[in-house]
Amino acid sequence: MSRSHVLAVTLMGVLVGAVASNCGGGTTTNPDGGSGPDATMGGPDGNTPPDTGTPPNDSSPPPSDGSSPTDSGGPPCTSDMNCAAPTPYCDTMINQCVQCLTDTNCGGMRHCSTSHTCVQCTSDSQCGGQTPYCSSAGTCVQCLSTMNCTSPNVCDTTDGRCVPGCTMNSDCHGMTPVCDTMAGYCVQCMMNSDCAGDMFTKICNTTTNTCVQCAMDSDCTMAPRLKCDTMYGFCVQCTSNADCDGGTCNMMGICGP
Repeated sequence: MSRSHVLAVTLMGVLVGAVASNCGGGTTTNPDGGSGPDATMGGPDGNTPPDTGTPPNDSSPPPSDGSSPTDSGGPPCTSDMNCAAPTPYCDTMINQCVQCLTDTNCGGMRHCSTSHTCVQCTSDSQCGGQTPYCSSAGTCVQCLSTMNCTSPNVCDTTDGRCVPGCTMNSDCHGMTPVCDTMAGYCVQCMMNSDCAGDMFTKICNTTTNTCVQCAMDSDCTMAPRLKCDTMYGFCVQCTSNADCDGGTCNMMGICGP
């Protein structure tokens, strides 16, 4: 090969190298000092830590049941590897860890709702027997409206039961001796005085219309049970670890080591 040919080949190699450099090819350097092909792009090869900045904007439409898509949401994610119990699955449509994506994630004959929570039912076809209707809370109930009950019963929509209808207290008996005239059905209580006959449950929970031991902390006056477990209406020692002076609050509402 002549000297002119060698010079031409060498010049062509220099030009190709310059073009490749300008186009961003070859080896680049990570912000932490490492290097590798396309290192600044990050990704599953682990060259760059995942982006922990602002979560992606969720522009997905709300579920058909009216609940928010983040009702059961955990932290942001791009895959299941970013998630853990109680929200072990990544919904890549909203980039958020959730309790379930399909019925198979729930088990125990439960179903995955549109808000990504495991519930008893998502449609009436999954209910039957004495509780043939699926409520908006995902539980099988006796009724959704008074139309589902046999007259003169009406539907107590707070818990989906068919109960005796009433217009006055004399229409009510037994465990539900008081008429809720606004709702049109018999309940256990409407006010504290309706619970006076029971020395242990003298407070009326006006949300559930049941006689309970407490509805708020101020109803609990016997130490050490000075906190109200509002879910069950009982006075307990603690409802969270913060009530235990460095100890742990157990499921019974008692402080332990």
